[in-house]
Amino acid sequence: MHTLTASGVAIDDTFAEAFNMRATALVITAPSLRWAVQAATTMTGFATSVIACGCEAGVDRLLSPRETPDGRPACAC
Repeated sequence: MHTLTASGVAIDDTFAEAFNMRATALVITAPSLRWAVQAATTMTGFATSVIACGCEAGVDRLLSPRETPDGRPACAC
């Protein structure tokens, strides 16, 4: 079998299915990091898609007050 490589990475010949995708990013700020994490975790919960399967949603990273628009601790979701 012929091996396909891209930038030195071997790519397996497998089946893949693709759908149109939409993405949204949010920054949730709060008076404390604890409250920002609580709000972000509650908001994302268990996300579902329009075809009724699980999809990815969650806290991407924590942000320091220097990285936020209002100078408060935050979560990027």
